[in-house]
Amino acid sequence: MAGKIANANRSQSGGAGWMMTYASLLTAVLAFFILFVTRAEHEAATTFKFSERVKSILYSRILEDKESQRLDWLYVENTGTKGIKLLIPSKIGEQPMFPSEDDNINPLFVGFLETTANIIKQLELEKIQQTYRPIIEALKRSGKKVAIELTVEGHTDYLPILSGRFKTNWDLSLARSYQVMKFLQWKTALPKEYFSLAGYGSFHPLRSREKLDENRRVEIYIDVQLIEITDRVQS
Repeated sequence: MAGKIANANRSQSGGAGWMMTYASLLTAVLAFFILFVTRAEHEAATTFKFSERVKSILYSRILEDKESQRLDWLYVENTGTKGIKLLIPSKIGEQPMFPSEDDNINPLFVGFLETTANIIKQLELEKIQQTYRPIIEALKRSGKKVAIELTVEGHTDYLPILSGRFKTNWDLSLARSYQVMKFLQWKTALPKEYFSLAGYGSFHPLRSREKLDENRRVEIYIDVQLIEITDRVQS
């Protein structure tokens, strides 16, 4: 009788031990699953925030160059939606960057443009795809791709066009952005597909529409965006 009781106790003890082992294994599997899901969510969030991270890195590098070279004249701003804004002076003393109704760059401003072009060139925008290849491949698998764009925006004063060369301030502002874009392409050697143009006429004055020379300007934006891949093969 005592032997039967002992065997029963051992049987119960063995059963309880098996259940404890199973429960521990289940807990470990659950913990691993939670860790896996959390990590996957973190990696997904990190991947889809990739463009903002890259822009922050580029912005920091530009600020470092601005400080190290003491470029007090260069205005730099991370606008977020439009990218990193670079703005050189539109006037030196009484000399404007662009004469009224003209898209020719005043030679006094070529040095500013050359320095700005060198800063852009040192960012090595064309190497971003290779530098971050694992993340970019992960984005492709999710239907996204990285687009790097350098937009040049032209602006004018509010005075009406009187000469016959340009019909409107819209035409003039676009011509000014084109002149600067050609200069940047030449100096940075970036592929043409990186560049885009915009002309706003007199509709975005820098501060006051009465400051004519200040508003005859060009703004440069460096942007990194995630866009949908539209030519994916459907399975």
